[in-house]
Amino acid sequence: MDRLPIPPFTRETAQAKVQAAEDTWNTRDPREVAQAISPNCVWRSRDEVFQGRAAIEYFLRRKWTIELHYRQMKELWAFTDNRISVRFECEWQRCKSDQWYRRYGNEHWEFDAHGYMTRRDMSANDISISARERRIGH
Repeated sequence: MDRLPIPPFTRETAQAKVQAAEDTWNTRDPREVAQAISPNCVWRSRDEVFQGRAAIEYFLRRKWTIELHYRQMKELWAFTDNRISVRFECEWQRCKSDQWYRRYGNEHWEFDAHGYMTRRDMSANDISISARERRIGH
């Protein structure tokens, strides 16, 4: 079964893929996010590298236990036939300290012929913000 849109990407279909990813991430549902990836997808998130849907679901479950009220915005940066790069910004509140953070980062995605993500590389930086500095989804 295809996960639309599928490669090769146009500006319009790449933008649709980015918007779908943003919408899915903002559900904060690890299982739903994992449905957009191939069973053997390789993810790099900063200094962690893992492979497969189960590992990715575990990572996301752990992440959203610590990063409360998580909201993200993604912006199409560049694309080729089967690759998309995005700039993202998200905000979240640390579970134990109640401190708010904003994360700025880049993701590079690669997709198979059926539109499933086979690789994700992410780099990001966090800054602490006050609750009144929030600007995403509040």
